[in-house]
Amino acid sequence: MDAAATNPDRTGRGQRRLRLILLLVLLAAVVGALAVGVAMGGQNTGIFDGDPPRWASNLGLVLVILGVVIEVAAAVWVVGTGRYRSGRQSPLIGLSWSHRRRLDRQVRRDTPEADEDPALLVETAKQFVSQRYLAVLCAGLVMTSVGQVFVGFAPFHALIGGLLLVIWVVLIVSVLRNARRGETFLRAHPDLSGR
Repeated sequence: MDAAATNPDRTGRGQRRLRLILLLVLLAAVVGALAVGVAMGGQNTGIFDGDPPRWASNLGLVLVILGVVIEVAAAVWVVGTGRYRSGRQSPLIGLSWSHRRRLDRQVRRDTPEADEDPALLVETAKQFVSQRYLAVLCAGLVMTSVGQVFVGFAPFHALIGGLLLVIWVVLIVSVLRNARRGETFLRAHPDLSGR
């Protein structure tokens, strides 16, 4: 019997990782195709402004609109489910940045210190898990950024869009990784939740 088949958590994690890799490859292909299109196709394409072909303009508008729809839907969902309110009422809000960074580090590394307040560690881990919605918001921003590049259709827009794309993808990966680490921390330390 296969080891991955006996552990559904490992199989699910592998599938999520594969989907993320496919998404990154797709995004890189889109930006690469745009760069080639800008270099080869646009007429009257200057450094800062271009004259996009009709397909690029239409695709860009669709991506911008779809990205905005995703962002608005995610924001409405976050407010409607109470996640926004619960985040603002968290006991972590009143802590100093250095204390929050120390808590984050302990949860990420799964190494709670003996003198740390267990309730704050649990709250930090739960906050990591509950912030998965930020990945959806960032996905909307990725679509909007790529759409704006197609609408602008100039090397400057492609450069800025590529930089924004890297930032949003790094943020998505970071949010998903922290959520996974928060879940691991909560599973590894059920005794902290009971205190």
